[in-house]
Amino acid sequence: MADDTIDLLKNYLLLEPDGAAVLLPGGGDFWSQLMSGNATDPGIRRLMGSEHRRLLSALPMGADWTNWEMHPAGDEVLFMLEGKATFLLDLPDGLREVALSPGRLLVIPKGVWHTAKVSEPTRLLAITAGQGTQHRPA
Repeated sequence: MADDTIDLLKNYLLLEPDGAAVLLPGGGDFWSQLMSGNATDPGIRRLMGSEHRRLLSALPMGADWTNWEMHPAGDEVLFMLEGKATFLLDLPDGLREVALSPGRLLVIPKGVWHTAKVSEPTRLLAITAGQGTQHRPA
């Protein structure tokens, strides 16, 4: 019998508005294609095609982020599986720090720039509206 499980640490899932889940390749090439606006992968092109699609991923984090990111198409849901990190949100009234530990969930509002400072190595489950994601140096 074939193994039908998916390693979310190496791949992502595209969650379609009709309920379908489509396997996408993970890694740095995924994000460079997504941010380029000219993806060659058909799944990444699907993600770019609608703000109603969401990306499900599991992210290991061993160090502070070197960039800020922002998702203009929708809120981002972050669920800490293990480890600890503090997320910095660049809100209109100033920076807000939110500590995230195992079992805790953070919703980052649509359009809010954010970055993370890692206290101990983590695994984070993320549901992201990936269309139009932007990055800037920290």
